[in-house]
Order: sequence, then structure tokens, then C-alpha cells
Amino acid sequence: MARPEAELAADALWQAGASAVSEVTLEDGAVRLVAEVDQMSAVPERWGARTVATDPAGDLDAWRAWARPHRAGRHLVVQPTWVEPAATGADDVVISLDPGRAFGSGAHPSTLLALAVIEDLVTPATRVLDVGCGSGVLAVAAALLGADRVVAVDVDPAAVEATRQNALLNGVAHRVEVSTTPLGELTDRFDLVLANIGVRVLTDLAAGIEACVASDGALLLSGLLDDQVDGTLAAYARVREAERRSLDGWSIVRLVR
Repeated sequence: MARPEAELAADALWQAGASAVSEVTLEDGAVRLVAEVDQMSAVPERWGARTVATDPAGDLDAWRAWARPHRAGRHLVVQPTWVEPAATGADDVVISLDPGRAFGSGAHPSTLLALAVIEDLVTPATRVLDVGCGSGVLAVAAALLGADRVVAVDVDPAAVEATRQNALLNGVAHRVEVSTTPLGELTDRFDLVLANIGVRVLTDLAAGIEACVASDGALLLSGLLDDQVDGTLAAYARVREAERRSLDGWSIVRLVR
């Protein structure tokens, strides 16, 4: 498909239940999207979607050949552990990352946006909750930036393991508490709540996510296409928008009490 259609098609795949969507640029400049979906019938025929046989073991690691370091914000560098280290300065904070079997390589625009905002907000007194932590890149970044306490939760055991291992790798395991604890069972309130998890989950979990924000805290919603933001914010009645940023068609919103 043509590149301008790719964002619309990716959104359709997310709505159809995709847990991840990868983008491949073809020689003629067209774009191919690859995803595993629950409801193939929900993907419009206009994009010529088709099913293909997969090799689970090989396909899960195929993306690693194209991984590279990424910069976010002023000083953050996401460094895949298996590629040549990026050139860094004395003020840079390097996040060593291996997602394993978890979702989240740290390269997606929504993640880069979240990292940039986290860099602006985290102080040594900040208590952080990362909802849907994936590979743990946001939780680890918050800890490296000096957050007093970081709690990371995810429904996927592979994400919990990846976050735990990445916290160890970066020397912050003592400040990152990671588990599959449901939102409804969290009793603490946090100065900064991070939710980089896509439009459907952000909408479904809105009440639970809002409830975790401290009275003077902030909430970051990410994983949203630009045109999904306003509809998603309608589910968050107890907080107000304070900031919005966009990158490559994706948005992050900072909300406050």
C-alpha cells in the first residue's frame, strides 16, 4: 500500500486485535504491514490483506537484524544490547535494552515521545507507575533518571520477565518493582503514571488508570494515532490535558489532576 495509507491500515489492525504491527518498506516505496490479528474479517478489503503461514521461532526474532540505537529527548539513548553502541556524550543516559519475547523495542514513535516527556518530569522524589510495561524501557528510563520508586505491571508474563531482566541489566532492579498485579489491586497512588498501550486498552482501562494518579500527579497517555487522541480523552473525565506532542503521526498527551 502507499505510505499515506499505512497509518490508517495500522489502526485497522490494532482494532482487529493485533498485539504488534511491523512495517516493511518495499523497493518501490510502498509499505507492507505485518501483524497477527484475532479478527481478519475486521480488516477492510481495500488493503488486500491476506493470511500467511508463519515460523513463530524465526519470525519473533526477524526484526533484530534491523535494530539500531535511538535517541529520545535531550539525553536519552535506547541501546539494543546486540548492536554497535551509539556515540554518546557525557550527559547522555543510555538505556540498554533486550525485549526478549516482550513487545517493545524502544524504537516506536510513541515510546520515543514518552521517553522525552519522562525526561522532563522525573525527579528523585517521583513515584512512577508503568501500566503495560512491555520490555520495561519506560520503567527503566524513569529509574535511571532518578525516580524514587518505579512500579511496572503487565498482563504478559514475558513482559514481566523482560522488564525484570532489563532493570538488572541497567543496574536499577532495586528500584523497579515488576509484576502481573491487576490495576484494581494497586492501592498506592503515583506522581507519574505511564500508559503507552494503544487506544483500545487505554479506553477500556481508563477508570483504573485514572485511579492510580496522585492528587497532584500526572498521567501520560501514549500509543495513540493523532486522530485518536480526542476520542480517547473523552474516557478520562477526572483529569485535564496539559500538554500534547506528536511524532510521525503518533501522539502523547500529558494529563493532570
